[in-house]
Amino acid sequence: MRSALILVVLASMLMPKALHAADYCDDKIEPGESPDGKAMVMLGSMLSVALAERYCGAPPTPPSQIFVVVEEGHGCGPRARLEAEYKKRMEGAEVMTTDDLIRNLAFDDEKDIPQAEMDRRAKAAIEGELGGCSELLKMQQQFLESYRNPPKWPHEPEK
Repeated sequence: MRSALILVVLASMLMPKALHAADYCDDKIEPGESPDGKAMVMLGSMLSVALAERYCGAPPTPPSQIFVVVEEGHGCGPRARLEAEYKKRMEGAEVMTTDDLIRNLAFDDEKDIPQAEMDRRAKAAIEGELGGCSELLKMQQQFLESYRNPPKWPHEPEK
């Protein structure tokens, strides 16, 4: 898990400076556009919530809510469009369990890792790198609050 985070940081430091900023509200990467940081936030949020559910006793959070909160956090909206977009993307998609999600996001390079070893490493990462269950539960609660209290749309221009 730590190695994946280190690779992301190194990749962002080594990216060519000639790339222009990503358009956070579209999921297309145009020629010369930098990789979308929103995707990294989305993956990190999904993994954090999954870890909180699996190892810290957090109540289940639908992935659609995480998607909507991250999109709204990047200034995208309105919510009705985001929810319809998520539903359209998920049509025919394979349903993943929390364990599958953790395995795919955190241990993708080790597909055959035994469940006990995955549990051991995930618990060590939670305590050592992520601030413990209290931090994961706090973050998961913030997602729920952000979903319950959406930002106003359209956004007012910044001054």
